[in-house]
Amino acid sequence: MINELKLIDNIDILLESKIVLYGAGVTGVKALKMLKETGMPAAAYFCDGDPRKWGTFVEGVEVLSPSELKQLDESENLAIIIASEHVPFIDQIAGDIAWLKLRTDNIFTLFGLVVSLMRNNKALGLNGGHFYALQSIRRETAFALHTVRLLEMYARWAEKTEVFLVYAIGKTGTTTILNSLSKINIFADHLHRLCKMPRFSKSSIPLSREVLENYRQDVLNIFKSRKSVKIISMMREPVSRILSRIFQSFRFPEFGLGDVPPGKSYVNSITEIVAYKKWEGFINYEPLNYFDKELKAVFGIDVYAHPFYREKGYSIIKHGNAEALVMKLEKLNSLEQVIAEFVGAPRFKLVNANEGDKAPYKYLYKQVKEAIKIPREVFDFYYKDPRLAHFYSEEEVAGFWKKWENNIAD
Repeated sequence: MINELKLIDNIDILLESKIVLYGAGVTGVKALKMLKETGMPAAAYFCDGDPRKWGTFVEGVEVLSPSELKQLDESENLAIIIASEHVPFIDQIAGDIAWLKLRTDNIFTLFGLVVSLMRNNKALGLNGGHFYALQSIRRETAFALHTVRLLEMYARWAEKTEVFLVYAIGKTGTTTILNSLSKINIFADHLHRLCKMPRFSKSSIPLSREVLENYRQDVLNIFKSRKSVKIISMMREPVSRILSRIFQSFRFPEFGLGDVPPGKSYVNSITEIVAYKKWEGFINYEPLNYFDKELKAVFGIDVYAHPFYREKGYSIIKHGNAEALVMKLEKLNSLEQVIAEFVGAPRFKLVNANEGDKAPYKYLYKQVKEAIKIPREVFDFYYKDPRLAHFYSEEEVAGFWKKWENNIAD
């Protein structure tokens, strides 16, 4: 019942309806302030399932009970925004709203509201300062975290002879591996890039690129001087991975939405990102290039020069002091014993961590996956590349074609 695409493609819904924020807590107040700061109509009401809040006012806005919301829906055009950032709460509230059997089908999440405001702020003359301030903070925070991670890695491994790394391109199951290792007190560092520093705008870099490069080089020197570096890296079916990567980056939707402009449907805009490789770092860090750009360049591990056991779903490659377990995500659940032996931990068990199911973008992601039509040449680009055949059999690749058959635009 949550229809994010409807709001993202038609923000006028908020101009033509009474806005009700379902959830009168901290996140509800955040949503209320966001509407005010961007110049949109203020929320007419809050609604909340907590009887203690009914009839009270939050930031000058009345809090309705669900039954009062039902009565209001009978006489007004409503746009209901579920004011939560936690998926279990959103699902619960959506269930409560469904039970009310309202006339309106304008039911959205806070995430959908933010995406819609970001896409439409210029077209509507909205005040985008709220989002641009958040964008600057996010970038500086991301940069600071990357710097801190390098320093922590240096300190962590300087006194140890064996290093553990989960070193893979994003959205390939790395969080599941990390969580599973931590459960048995094996603490690995999680990296996507070691070959070069990530790109940041000058305004968001508090340290010089030379200083950052020195940090990176120090970490590389530590790795090269250790007795053993154990690396776990992952491969995943490329089209699923790139779509998942796009939405994971939209977890904070004030990031990157300049790539998804108004004037066309949101789904078509996402298609353009997939089809025309607009994503930052795509050319060097798309999945089939990754192993050469990172593992080979940094550790001399040439994944494509060594056999991969496609049926079993893994290979183990040793070069110098580094040893890499390379797996494909689709076989991960059958590889517990392989991972346990590789890390020397018989008690190892996989702890699933599907981030997409826990992220506020999950409702929008589901809608986009159902509606998107991706040009056939995109699938040809990936599925006919001989490097994909290194990891996947003809039967597996045929299964990928079958999986996406309703999403292929000829």
